[in-house]
Amino acid sequence: MWKLRDIVLAVIFSVVCGAVYMGWDWLSTLTTSLAPWVQGLMNGVWWIASILVAYIVRRPGAALLAGFASAVFEWAFGSPWGVNVLISGLLQGGGTELGLLLFGWKRYGTGVLMLAGAIGGVGNTVQWLTQYGGASYSFGNIVGYTVATLLSGAILAGLLPKWIDDALFRTGSLRNFEIGKQKRAFDQ
Repeated sequence: MWKLRDIVLAVIFSVVCGAVYMGWDWLSTLTTSLAPWVQGLMNGVWWIASILVAYIVRRPGAALLAGFASAVFEWAFGSPWGVNVLISGLLQGGGTELGLLLFGWKRYGTGVLMLAGAIGGVGNTVQWLTQYGGASYSFGNIVGYTVATLLSGAILAGLLPKWIDDALFRTGSLRNFEIGKQKRAFDQ
């Protein structure tokens, strides 16, 4: 069951990530003339919030909620991609949620989080292919973009949030969240 502190944390992290995403949006517009795989390497940043929140609160729906909420804030802050970022938030957060669902929302190890981040990249790739013209590229470019996006999702959206959350945990600020309870139970 969600607690008020879980919801507050999800909203705060979503606001921060939404601001980061909006800045990343503008930076990514500079790479649109480069090979698609270059853009793919940057993509994982856009679903960091999903794992950042899900790893802490460890509740079904956390990745999807954070993915969509951060996209709402990204849009509100003035994303050049407009309301399309809301679709991105659903697809990327939904993909990440699916990755966590595969393990019944019970395992949050490095490999699981990296897999969830990579699956978030599937959502990103679907949107790129259908909405942003990715299907018009050659087969090699599509494969390159997809592989780069999955790797970016695994590292930037899976591994990086784990490192951030583990560092926050070491400060003691997360001890009352599910991450703290489960880490204490594991250590005993």
